[in-house]
Amino acid sequence: MASEAAAGTNYFPCRPGGQLDFRWGLGRELLLAETSGSTQPAECTFGAAQWDEPSSAQRQVAYDTMKLHRALQTQAMSVLAEQDKAARLQSIIEYSQEVASVLLAACGRPASTEHGQQAVKEDCCAWELLQLFYLFALRYEGSVTQDLVLWMKKHNQLLRGPEGSVREAFAELCGGIEDEQAAAQTLPGYWQVIQRLVLIGWTDDARDLLYVHSETQSTEDRQSMRAENAASHLLEQTDALLRRLPQVQPLSGQQNATGTCLSFPDYADARDRWKADCLRLLDSPHWWDDCQAMAPDTAQGLRITLSIMSGNRDEIDNIAASWLELLMGMLLYGLPAKAGTRHNVGPMVTQCLSQRLSPASPSLSGHYLTLMEELLPGAAELDTPKVLAAGSQLSLWFKAHMPDILAAAPQGKSALQTMLEHDGGDLTEKLILAYAHSLMPYPTTWHVAAAYLPWCPCHGAEAMKQLLSQMPLAQGDSRLANQVLHKCQLYGLPQVAVGVCRQMGVHHWQAGRTAAAISWFIRGHDHSRASEAAAPLVRQIEDMLADTSAGFQPIPDLKNLEGLLNSLAPGEAPVNLAAPLQPHQQGKADNGVQHRGSLGFLQGFLKLQKALTCVPEAKNHGQVQSAAASVSDMVMVLVGHKAAPQRMWLHLLFHVIPVIEASYPPVFSHKDTQLLLTRLQEAAVWVSKDCHHQHQQHEVMTVRLALARSVAHAHLNAFQPSIAAEA
Repeated sequence: MASEAAAGTNYFPCRPGGQLDFRWGLGRELLLAETSGSTQPAECTFGAAQWDEPSSAQRQVAYDTMKLHRALQTQAMSVLAEQDKAARLQSIIEYSQEVASVLLAACGRPASTEHGQQAVKEDCCAWELLQLFYLFALRYEGSVTQDLVLWMKKHNQLLRGPEGSVREAFAELCGGIEDEQAAAQTLPGYWQVIQRLVLIGWTDDARDLLYVHSETQSTEDRQSMRAENAASHLLEQTDALLRRLPQVQPLSGQQNATGTCLSFPDYADARDRWKADCLRLLDSPHWWDDCQAMAPDTAQGLRITLSIMSGNRDEIDNIAASWLELLMGMLLYGLPAKAGTRHNVGPMVTQCLSQRLSPASPSLSGHYLTLMEELLPGAAELDTPKVLAAGSQLSLWFKAHMPDILAAAPQGKSALQTMLEHDGGDLTEKLILAYAHSLMPYPTTWHVAAAYLPWCPCHGAEAMKQLLSQMPLAQGDSRLANQVLHKCQLYGLPQVAVGVCRQMGVHHWQAGRTAAAISWFIRGHDHSRASEAAAPLVRQIEDMLADTSAGFQPIPDLKNLEGLLNSLAPGEAPVNLAAPLQPHQQGKADNGVQHRGSLGFLQGFLKLQKALTCVPEAKNHGQVQSAAASVSDMVMVLVGHKAAPQRMWLHLLFHVIPVIEASYPPVFSHKDTQLLLTRLQEAAVWVSKDCHHQHQQHEVMTVRLALARSVAHAHLNAFQPSIAAEA
C-alpha cells in the first residue's frame, strides 16, 4: 500500500472469509468495519483511514520540480535529443541532480505534518539510489562503494536496522561520555559503536571515539608502564590506519569530508596494501600480549576492529546490525575492490539478504529498510519491473517522476512505454495521472496537476477538461477564474472557458454586481444574458427620460459600467475570451456603437450623458459647439440608427431640444434632421396606438417644432452662409 495515501493510514487485518465495509466519517475520515458473509456490518468500527492535503514540504517539492519536469519533457520531444543519446543522458543527470537538491532542501524545511516530512525524506533517499545506478554507474565505469557510503550516511535515520541506526547509537554514546566521569571505553557499547562505524566506512566518527579513550588522552603524561605504552601504541596505529583508509572516487562526483579519493585502478592497489598493513599490526604478539594483560577490553575491542579492517568475514557478519551494514562491510573490507562495481553489487545484495533473512530469522528491519530489500538489488541490476514494484510503496510524486530516471537504462524506456491493455496509455502516463489526481482537489496544488496532464497523450486532455470545468467557482473568486481561463487558453479548451465565464457571470448577477456580471457574460460570448443583466439599468434610464419635468438627470449607476462599455469595440468580439478585460482601440464608424440589445444602447447613452453634462460646463462658444457636436453624434446613433428602443426615441429627442436650439451653426445637418423627423413620426405612431402614452402628444409637437427650426437653420447655413453668420 502506497505510503502517500494519507497521513495516519493504518493497516487493518481481516479474518478469513470476512470483508471490510466502510462508511464516511467526519472530514477526511473513512470508518472501517468488518463484515462476514451476508451479515450486516458490525456496529462497532475498529479502524479509520484518514488523509490530508499535501504538507508544506510536499507542496514545495511539487512546485519546484514541476518546471524541471516540464523542461525535461520538452527537451525529450526534440529530434536532436533522440539522436544524441549522450546529450540525452547528460540532460537527465542534470535534471536528477536539480531534483535531488529540491528534495534535500525540503527535508530540512519544517513540515506541517510529520508524515509529510517523512514521505519527502523517503523519496529523497530512493531518488539518490536510482541516480547512482541508473545514471552515474551507466555513464562512468568504476566502484559504487564510496557513493553507497555517502548515501548511507546521509539517510542513515531511514536505513535503520532492528538495533537502531548507527547515528542514534553514536549520539547516545557521545552524550554519555559528556555526562559520565568514568573512562569513555568503560561505557556500554563503546567498542560496538566504533566497530559499526568502521564497518560502514564512517572512519572520522570512529576516530573521534578512539580519541576520547583514556589511554589516548594520557599518553603524554604516562610513559612508565609498557602495558600502557602498548595500548597507546595500538590505539595510535589503528587511528593512523583509519586515517589512511583508501577511498575510491565517487561516481556522483561528491567528496567525503576528509581524505583523497583515488581512481578505481589506484584504489584497488592502495586497498590491498592498506589491508596488508592491518594484518601486520594484528600479527604483533608482543604488543597484544602486553595490552591484553593490562587492558583486556581495549585489546579485545581493537582486535575486532582491526579484524574488520583486514576483511575478516566472520567479524564483519557478527558486527553488522542489518543486511545493509553487512553489505557495506563486505564491499569496504571483505571482498576485492572489483566487487564494488555495479554489475557485482546486485548479487552481493542478494547474498547478504540470504544470510540475514533466512526462513528461521525473518526480517526485523524498519519499513524503509524492508523496502530497500527490493529496490537496491533491482536498481543495481537495472531490473526496471522490480524497481517499479518496489517504488510503488513510495509517494505518488516519486512514482510519477521515477520514469524520468528509469528511461535512461537500455531496456527501461521500452518497459515504461508498454501499453496497458485495460487502462489505455502506457505505464508512465498512468503514474503521472495518479499523481495529478492526488493534487487536483486542493487550491494550493491544482495548477501543478494541470502542468502534468499535457504529458498524458491518451487521457490528459479529458482529465484537463474535467479539472478546469469542475473548479469550485461558487464564491465568485475572480482570481481563480482568471487562472482557469489562462489554462483554457494555454491548452485550447474554449468551450470550458465559455462555461467558466458564464458561471462567474451568473454568480455576480445573483449577488447584485451588475457590472461584473455583464463583464463575465461578454467574456463568455453570452450577449443575451449580458443584455438581460443590463435591463434594470435600461429601465432606470427610461424612467428618468420619461420624467420630462425634472429635465435630464445623469444616472450614477451607469458610471460603474463605464470601463466595461468603453471596452466594446465595433464589429468584433467585445473582449478576448481568456484574458482579463482591456480597453480596445475605439473605432470611428458610428462612434463605436454596433452591438445589439441593451449593451449597445447603454454604450451610446453613456456617451450622450457625458456630452450633455459638458454643454453647461462649456466656457466659450468653441467648447459649446464641440459638446453639441458630440450630443448630435450620439442622438444619431441612438435614434437615427435605432440603437435605443423605439419607446425612448421621443424622450431622447425632447431632452436634447435645448442643445438643438442653442447651437449656431446647427449641429444637425439637413439630412440628419430629415432622418430624425422620420424617426419622430414613427415614435408618434407608436404613441398614438398606446392609450397609456397619448399624453405625450405635447412632447411630439414640441420636438417636431424644434426639428423644423433645425431644418430651417440648416437650409440657411447651407445656402446663405453670410446671412447665417450675421444671424
